[in-house]
Amino acid sequence: MKRIVTAEQAKAFDRAHIAAGASSRAWMRTAAEGIESTVLARRTGGETVTAISGTGNNGGDGVCAAWLLKQAGVDARIVLFGSEASCTADTAYYLNAAKTAGVPILSEWKPGEREILIDALFGVGLNRPIEGEAYALIQRMNESGKPIVSADLPSGLDADSGRVLGIAVKAAATVTMQAIKAGMLLGQGRALCGEVTVQPLAPDPTAPDMAWLQEADVAPLLPKRPFDSHKGMNGHALLCVGSKKYPGAALLCAKAALRGGAGLVSVCTPDPVRPFFAALPEAITIPTGTDDWCTKAAESAVLAMERKQAIGIGCGAGDGDLKPILEAALRSGTKLVLDADALNRMARDRELLALLHENVVLTPHAGEMARLLDTTVDAVLFDPLGAVRTFPCTTLLKGATTLVHAGGKTAFLTFGNPGLSKGGSGDVLTGLITALLSQGLSPFDAAKAGAYLLGTSADRAMKLLGERMLLASDVIDMVSY
Repeated sequence: MKRIVTAEQAKAFDRAHIAAGASSRAWMRTAAEGIESTVLARRTGGETVTAISGTGNNGGDGVCAAWLLKQAGVDARIVLFGSEASCTADTAYYLNAAKTAGVPILSEWKPGEREILIDALFGVGLNRPIEGEAYALIQRMNESGKPIVSADLPSGLDADSGRVLGIAVKAAATVTMQAIKAGMLLGQGRALCGEVTVQPLAPDPTAPDMAWLQEADVAPLLPKRPFDSHKGMNGHALLCVGSKKYPGAALLCAKAALRGGAGLVSVCTPDPVRPFFAALPEAITIPTGTDDWCTKAAESAVLAMERKQAIGIGCGAGDGDLKPILEAALRSGTKLVLDADALNRMARDRELLALLHENVVLTPHAGEMARLLDTTVDAVLFDPLGAVRTFPCTTLLKGATTLVHAGGKTAFLTFGNPGLSKGGSGDVLTGLITALLSQGLSPFDAAKAGAYLLGTSADRAMKLLGERMLLASDVIDMVSY
């Protein structure tokens, strides 16, 4: 698990420790040592190192790194973006040290033949679009093709959302101070940060409220099977999924629930879908006696909810009336996964949102989340952390980086690959999470583990098939834990 912080949390950490007696000048040197180490590891010969630095403390990290590199025998120089008079006290201190050591201080960057750049223009405090000379400078840096090592985070990247503020540096590597910033994993962050290294500044014993989950963190959540295990010990999951138009969604969801370890999987689905389940004899189909989701079908679904440990609703249900099913399931207190058409129905019948509780898992993508929040996709992407913290249940916001939030804790998951950006992936995820819930996992743990299984299974499948050839059903075949 790797700690993740917002820009405000990062600044508060600095303020608190400096108020308690920590030396900001010493911290700047520690930060610079991390940058120096990364630059030295990337040098292949006699490259010049140019620190392109602002006048704030982020710029000071670059200035100090250039000074340290000069002392290490590297041809280093500083391009100061701004006047020396506007430098913070610590930046001015290391600027003078660099001058004394013979580091050239330039006001304009002219690219060298062999060169590594240190990007230390803007830090986590940037909150407005970059324009003018700064925009032109970053554009030249990106177009130069030279490797760039960013200090704390690439200049121009919003530290919280991963949005690009006008323009942003495309780094080969980023040395971030103390903890990873949320925006480095969201939006454009992962594409812009390159290889990320965390440079510790001081011990932080507090438990993080946000974390980047690693395989070692998630694998222990997955249920272990005793030798004498039988189907009755492993949960009975109910899926209310599928329609005439989308029978495949029902099959994918059910197969994933079986592969996810549920002892029994019952599928309540309109009658035209049931013949397709000849291909999946392990699933139990429950007839609705109807061609679509209507009042009679809802009655069948509600009866089927009895003695089920978890229920998944929505995948491929189409335009049928899911409201009575959702209302009954929410009032039952049973662990639920709500996806796709279940989410769209809740967005239309907003009184259902008041029934959400801690046993529910919502699995929207950005468009579905926008409908739930009655806002725009851009607004969700502008503040994804705020979006997932809206509801009193576990919320899994799907994306290149998946966010899972519940009870004040937010997990970031980066397992998976672009091959998942195809129809059916969400159906597989719903089946996996429903299966894990039926086996006793908490909603928060089931959502994390389900996203992990989907992502890592897709990675295994991609090695065989490639991103463009990958199908959701291929992912199911790779599920293992």
